[in-house]
Amino acid sequence: MYTINVDHAVTHIAHDLCVRYPQVPCERVEAMVMSARERIEATNLHPEFLAPLIEHAVRIELHDLAGAPLPPTSATC
Repeated sequence: MYTINVDHAVTHIAHDLCVRYPQVPCERVEAMVMSARERIEATNLHPEFLAPLIEHAVRIELHDLAGAPLPPTSATC
């Protein structure tokens, strides 16, 4: 069985978002990522989806913070 290294993925999410949103201090982005992880991980039953869910939640927060329209998503329900 393949084990997902969530810590590694979360570190890369924070780094990527810091690069993509330079107008927001990196420390704040990192805090947003950790907060989203705590919220989502507590109830998530599918660890394979944890990283994209965290990134999506933080991107929504960043766009709300900037007052920008939400980015398009390829996720479907």
